Amino acid sequence: MTVFSADVTVRPSTEQDYPALAELLSATWPDTPTTEQALRQEDQAHAKDARVKHLRLVADTHGRIVGAGGYEQASGMYHPRKFIVWGRVHPEFEGRGVGRLLADDVEARLAAFDPISLLTYTREDHLRGVSFVRERGFHEVMRYFESRLDVAAFDPAPFAGVVERARGSGFSLITLADLPDDEETRRRLYELLSEVRLDVPRPEPASELSYERFVGWTFENPYLLRDGYFLAVNDETGELAALSALWASDGEYLQTGLTGVRAKYRRRGLALALKLLAVEYARSRGVPEIRTGNETNNRPMLAINERMGFAKQPAWVDYVKILSEQ
Repeated sequence: MTVFSADVTVRPSTEQDYPALAELLSATWPDTPTTEQALRQEDQAHAKDARVKHLRLVADTHGRIVGAGGYEQASGMYHPRKFIVWGRVHPEFEGRGVGRLLADDVEARLAAFDPISLLTYTREDHLRGVSFVRERGFHEVMRYFESRLDVAAFDPAPFAGVVERARGSGFSLITLADLPDDEETRRRLYELLSEVRLDVPRPEPASELSYERFVGWTFENPYLLRDGYFLAVNDETGELAALSALWASDGEYLQTGLTGVRAKYRRRGLALALKLLAVEYARSRGVPEIRTGNETNNRPMLAINERMGFAKQPAWVDYVKILSEQ
């Protein structure tokens, strides 16, 4: 059936749309599936930050959801007049005006907030998507490699002694599960994350992450793996020095969240040691793959991943559209 934009209704999504929406999003990127749980978690996270504006739309034709899109703001790089916009179209309906209809609707709704810039993204091998965002006036600002490690094929021999040396240099290597689940632990982890996250390359300046938002992101997240959240602790002071966190996913893989080391503890092999423990964790649980993402110019972290055998995938690309020079 040929679908033209006149046959499509764009409307805000509802809770009843979760199953069909998860199916649509999984069809657009089959190697990164989405579930109802993930969508609910995303909406709950947005609801915990009163500053951020967000809206998800669906494109409906004859009772079938064939596209989705919307806008949101990132708590980690918040600006009241900067927005992230996105859109997905089911592969069977690409090239029929659905994406254009969604994008027009999103930008029309955003006009009420007088935005000064829009940020969007796609993967470099999705040529239709790349062409679409460029035609709408977006230009590239940043690239990220997703890299994947075949856990069963990983050879630990070249890294013999790395974990032991890290421990011998005055650090305990533990997991979040080894610490009490109390306010003190949460505050200590918040202080560590607040420092190391500032070193993460991003297309917009980092904004302050509130403690309440951090707690929601971390401890209320159903994908949290306490025994897969690795930490280095200074044995003398008890200060949390570094982290490398694995998160559960909706696929047959574990996702690396943030890996970071406080500036004063760098060049001691802590990041590599924690990532090696993460591989052992995945292997012991029969997980076939670990995934991670890094900005293409983040050579220190890319070097560690390359050394460990992570294989780069097609890059994700961020694009920005400047609406005002303010």
